[in-house]
Amino acid sequence: MTEFREIAVDDIDGGRIQRMRLALSPRFTADIIVFDDEAFAGRFFPLCSVPGCLRYRPGELFCNLHVQRWRARGKPPLEEFYKTTGKPPEPEAVDLSGLPSPLRWEVALALQLVASSPGERFRRLPAPEIRKYVALLQSRGVLSLIDGDNPLDLGDARREIHRVNNALFRMMSNFRDPSDPNDTYARNLWHLTSMGFVGKKGAGGTLQFAPITQPWLRELAKRFMRWRISSGTGYHQLNRDITALHRLSAAFTEHAGPTAGLELFSRETLEVHMNLLLRLNLGQASRRYELGSISMFLKATRQHDWEPRLPASVWIHPSDLPRLPVSAPRALPEYVMAQIESPEALSRLEQPHRLMMQILIGTGLRLADAYHLDIDCVVRDGQNAPYLRYRNHKMSREAFTPISEEMAGAITERAAEVLSSIPSAQCLAPAPTSRDGTRPLATAVASVRLASWQESIGLRDQHGRPFRFTAHQLRHTYGTRMINSDVPQEVVRRLLDHESNDMTARYARLNDATIRRHWEKATKINVQGEAINIEQAPGLSDAAWMKEHLGRATMALPNGYCGLPLQQSCPHANACLTCPVFVTTPDFLGEHLAQLRTTKRLIAEAKSTGRTRMVEMNTKVAGNLENIINTIRSSGTESQEPDGAS
Repeated sequence: MTEFREIAVDDIDGGRIQRMRLALSPRFTADIIVFDDEAFAGRFFPLCSVPGCLRYRPGELFCNLHVQRWRARGKPPLEEFYKTTGKPPEPEAVDLSGLPSPLRWEVALALQLVASSPGERFRRLPAPEIRKYVALLQSRGVLSLIDGDNPLDLGDARREIHRVNNALFRMMSNFRDPSDPNDTYARNLWHLTSMGFVGKKGAGGTLQFAPITQPWLRELAKRFMRWRISSGTGYHQLNRDITALHRLSAAFTEHAGPTAGLELFSRETLEVHMNLLLRLNLGQASRRYELGSISMFLKATRQHDWEPRLPASVWIHPSDLPRLPVSAPRALPEYVMAQIESPEALSRLEQPHRLMMQILIGTGLRLADAYHLDIDCVVRDGQNAPYLRYRNHKMSREAFTPISEEMAGAITERAAEVLSSIPSAQCLAPAPTSRDGTRPLATAVASVRLASWQESIGLRDQHGRPFRFTAHQLRHTYGTRMINSDVPQEVVRRLLDHESNDMTARYARLNDATIRRHWEKATKINVQGEAINIEQAPGLSDAAWMKEHLGRATMALPNGYCGLPLQQSCPHANACLTCPVFVTTPDFLGEHLAQLRTTKRLIAEAKSTGRTRMVEMNTKVAGNLENIINTIRSSGTESQEPDGAS
């Protein structure tokens, strides 16, 4: 046990020293920790795809060294490159010899705990970031990771350094004081997993209550945050809420003192808080978010009767919220879109990026939603019209949007290609390193590929200058195109799956609130006279309404509506009563009766003159009209017939 003698220091009690001694393995007692086997290194960071290489892979395939070799050789096929790449470089290593005791042993122990943590709760720490973190600790003379209840304040260090610091601190604090659900609430540092919170991929974080110096406010903050966790609030919103409470405490300290009681908490405290946000140079949106958190906190306190003594004057009023400037949509000019949509430009995008670009243009999906599409994302309604089913990650819900047959065919073809190579695939665009096809391609990788593609096609604006755009601007372009095609704002809102009309109002200020109510009440009848009963998955009725309304917006007919989506061209000219996507309702009974009389007269005249082709065409139209009229009459929803109708 002599090799652990250096960690026997006064500020760590005997029991904890013994636990640290028992926990440290020989791998971590050396001054230099080498990630020299695949299982061990793979726990910390993604490995280079070259067989035998144990170095960190910052991109999709190679470490920095192998990506340089691959490019220098002209980017040969991977199988050929793997055979000729030569001896792998030395594995990654982290040198801890420059750190003082007990910090050296604490970092080593924290890294060991990372390596042994459950996979679903593990956040990888690349070796280059660990090395930068160790160098920063050494340069700042840090003596211990766990001296105090808070992570080290590393000031303006880079984000990845803070990420490593927070991860190692959580490991050490959990080891020193294992989280217990029974006593976590009483602590000033909450590990969210102990409170039942499960984030993305099982990851959890921490909440700090120590900066809230007023005991009564800290207790209310704990009740509020426990309630927010229990109600399913996401991790980013939890952090936003706790930060707002920290600043509220700071404002109250400025107003009345660090330990002031509830009796001094007043409307003036909120005014000091609002001024504090202004002095912190927070933007209008950030201040609105923060005041929204405080408003939710005060509302919950009153609603759940957590503190009956809370003054009634303490409230966030709508006039307290900063006004946000109305942002214009960032739609791309049609001159630029013509270059983007040209077959020549799209052909320079390999799959799946080419298909994703077509989906972004044709549906207005967000980049993450498009690249996370399931392999079976195309669904059809009772009319066999295709829809794209996707996960709206921003709103955490499933959504549908109508698509063309051409796009549905392209998606189906791509899905077949993926399944032929990866039978277990679940993603339409799986990551190259996902052997089972369950992990989608990273959106960061997609953004980089999109940027390089724009450069490769020489994208220019109307003045001949280089032009660059983001994927989200395609969403703005889609919405603006819909508005310019006279599609009502409510339809655009549903197409883009916005939560409120405020977002859609960036594209236009229209109102179409009653159309859906009338559409749902009407009986839909096709050209065969059959009542249409749309049977689909939950949520598809909204998408079906959007498809029908897209046609109604610009293709209303004298006696019904065209059910063809706006993006498709009509192959039936004006012969709508023989068109399979024609839809009508009882509102047009009078027009159908009048047209039936006219059609019968045309048939009689054509028979008398021997024009058999006209007789044939109009007989089919008359048959469809009779079927439609009979269905309307049998449904009992017909309007009053005009005089002389037969």
